[in-house]
Amino acid sequence: MLESIRLIIILESTGAKESLANYLKEHIAHVTHVDSMVDGLSNVKRHRFDVAILSADMQDYYTVDNMTKILQDIGSIQDVVMVSEKDMLPSDSKTVRLSDIEAAQNMIMAQLTELDAKVQVKSAHKKISTNGRLAETSLFDSVPSGLYRIKPSGDFVELNQTLANIVKAPSMEVMRSDNYFSMFNDPEEQKTWREIIEREDSIHGLVFEIERYDGQPIWVRDTVRTVYNGEDEVCFYDGSVEDISVQKRLEDKLSFLATQDILTGLPNRNFFHDQAKLTISQARYSDDFVAFLVIDVDHFSTINENHGFKAGDKVLQIMAGRVKAQLRKSDLVSRLGSDKFIVLLNGIRTRRDSLAVAKKINTAFSTPFELSEELSIDVSASLGISLYPEHGDDINTLIKRAEIATYAVKDRERGGYMIYSDILYSSDDHPQDKEV
Repeated sequence: MLESIRLIIILESTGAKESLANYLKEHIAHVTHVDSMVDGLSNVKRHRFDVAILSADMQDYYTVDNMTKILQDIGSIQDVVMVSEKDMLPSDSKTVRLSDIEAAQNMIMAQLTELDAKVQVKSAHKKISTNGRLAETSLFDSVPSGLYRIKPSGDFVELNQTLANIVKAPSMEVMRSDNYFSMFNDPEEQKTWREIIEREDSIHGLVFEIERYDGQPIWVRDTVRTVYNGEDEVCFYDGSVEDISVQKRLEDKLSFLATQDILTGLPNRNFFHDQAKLTISQARYSDDFVAFLVIDVDHFSTINENHGFKAGDKVLQIMAGRVKAQLRKSDLVSRLGSDKFIVLLNGIRTRRDSLAVAKKINTAFSTPFELSEELSIDVSASLGISLYPEHGDDINTLIKRAEIATYAVKDRERGGYMIYSDILYSSDDHPQDKEV
């Protein structure tokens, strides 16, 4: 049994994948198994792992490519092994196929055995190094957190080797001659630190950015208490520092993924809803219109069928850029889902203002989409409009009515745009510049 490596398995609990997970649990001492990417990210945020096994077939909120990048960015994870139950994979794919489960198990165990040996060697070197200086290392220096005692001015009175290691100090002597507050990157964060300690006499887990001696910025979590003398005067501040840069990067990515569409980089539907609520609330007092423009790519399934899903993804990315280029900074464009986008126009005074923007967006698709050096295709999109307060004051209703207008455009003449109306329109009407 492999004892050194720590493995996280992110696989659906089905078929060959479940068999693989059970096999690995029998042969590796430290294994965590989850069946979704969300649970996987939650675990790597809280625990250290050396290797991750990830399903290449998983359908989740996060794409497999982006999940792989996030895992590779985690400092402790040295390798990500992809597995798939599908037989039809590219010839250059590094994914392990599970069609022959026994062969796949042997292949993966060989990789993990090699990695386990490396972890053992690394651990042994670390142990030798530690034993070599054990006699001269105090309890203060062996604590895994950076510890310090500073004067109210920030001058160091005492610090441990861990803190010097965290900030990459050339030596303890150099750091002792320095000032704690000189490491703060942002003067406002230093001001906040002082305000809290003066008001509360302590700081509990304040997170801020500092600069190491090698110039690299890192995020730390600081916990501090005030030490008084017999005359109730501040003598020192005693603190402990943890480097949380890896956790902070992961939290930032999780925060981004919660509100952004990974493929296009645009805000997602959840973010759009929050912003739309705020915009409508403001419009109630200004008597302005708010316009919802739903944009749906025409014949998108045909693009995927004829040119492949990567080409379809490229179309959506180009689409996002072109729509955004036609809008003001105060407007918002989001990906509503699949091949559908939505635009929020605020501060417009007339219905014609929304039609003018729709026309600009429509015109932006007149130039062919360059998907690669060899492939250029014509793409059009149909656009439907709803208006607050004319068509409702509920966001879901306004989106739905903009979608109804979009479907009407597709029925009549793709590539046009319309404003929603409850009145049925004549089949002879031309959709361009008309109301549905």
